[in-house]
Amino acid sequence: MNVNELVQKFISHAPDFYSDLKIGDLDNKHSDIVKSAYDSIETGKAFKDKNFRNWSAQSDLEVPMQLSTFNFKTHGFLYTVLKFFYVKIFRRDVEKAALTNILDDISIIKAINGEKLLKENPAHTASGASTAYFTDDKSVNLRLLRYTYICQNIINHNLLSNSGVWVDVGSYYGGCQNLLYKKFPNVTNVLVDFHHQLCRSYIFLSQSFPDANHILPDEVSNYENLDSIPKGSFVYLPVSDYYKIENQQVSLVSNFFSLGEMRREFHSTYMNSSLFKKSKKTYLINRWISSPFFEKTYDTDISILDYMSNTQKIDYFDMFPMHHYQLMKREIHGRVAQRSKGSSYFEMMTSRKNNLST
Repeated sequence: MNVNELVQKFISHAPDFYSDLKIGDLDNKHSDIVKSAYDSIETGKAFKDKNFRNWSAQSDLEVPMQLSTFNFKTHGFLYTVLKFFYVKIFRRDVEKAALTNILDDISIIKAINGEKLLKENPAHTASGASTAYFTDDKSVNLRLLRYTYICQNIINHNLLSNSGVWVDVGSYYGGCQNLLYKKFPNVTNVLVDFHHQLCRSYIFLSQSFPDANHILPDEVSNYENLDSIPKGSFVYLPVSDYYKIENQQVSLVSNFFSLGEMRREFHSTYMNSSLFKKSKKTYLINRWISSPFFEKTYDTDISILDYMSNTQKIDYFDMFPMHHYQLMKREIHGRVAQRSKGSSYFEMMTSRKNNLST
C-alpha cells in the first residue's frame, strides 16, 4: 500500500485518533507537536512520501550539505547546488562543527562494535528518507546514529531475547524497532506514542516489513495480554491506552528522551506502573535535569532522582555519549549563539531485583 492508503487504514482502526489534545496536562512541547500534526493533516500537508517522518515539528536533524546524487534526487539539482555554496560560504564554522559531531558519533558506534549494524542500515535507503550524509562506505544522519548506538547497546547488554516482549514508550517513527527486527524477528514490539506518531511508525514499519503482523489500536483488545500476541508483531498502542498494559510484566521497557520532557503527572504514570517497576529489564536515556534553573528547557521539574527505583537494580550507568559535544544555535537570556545543551543525558540500564515475584 502507498502512504495515503496506510494512513487511511491506520485512522480507520484508531477511533480516538483526533483526541490527543484532550489529554489533560500535556507538557508544552508535546502539546505543540500534536497540534502541529493535526494542523498539517487538516491542510493536507501531512503524511507524504518524503515528510511522514521528516516534517515541520520533527526530523532526522540536519547534516552537512553535500553535492550527492541522493540530494539531487531528493531536493532537486538547483536547490542542492545553491544551498551547498551558501553553507560553505556563510556557515562554514557551523558545517565544520556538524561534521565533527557526526564523525565523533561514528567513532563511538565503532567503539561498541556497532559499525556493522550501521553499514547494514544506510540512511538514504530507508523508507521516507530525506536526510543523509555520505562518509566512507556509510550513509548516516543524526537520528540514525542515535538509534544505531541504542540498538547496539541493547544487543551488547542482552536486554532482549528473540522471544521477548519489548515496550518502547515514545517510539516516534519506529527507527529502533526497524533496526532490531532483523536481529530479533520474534520479539513482540509494542510502540507507545501519540496517535499521529504511531501512524508514522505504521507507515515506516509496514513499508519496511510488509509481511509482518501489524496490530492497530482497536485490535489490541482482541488479545488477553501482551504474551498472547503472536511473536514478531508490531503493536501500535496510543498513550491514552497505556492503562491497558500498565500492570503487565515484560522483557524490556525503554524510553529515550521523552520521559524527561513530560510533566510530573505523566512521568509518574509510567515510572510508578508495574510495567516499569517489574519489567525484567529497563533502558532509559533522559536528561539529568529537565529544566536547569538557568535554562528552563521544559515545563517540568524532573531530574535523575525521579528515575531511581526500589524494585530495579542498576546494571549500567553513564553519560549518553551521542551528540554530546554538539553545539546548537539558540537564544538564551536574549543572546543568540552556538551553545551546548542546558543539561546532558544519562544512560541507565536496570534489571528486576530477584526478590520480586515473576
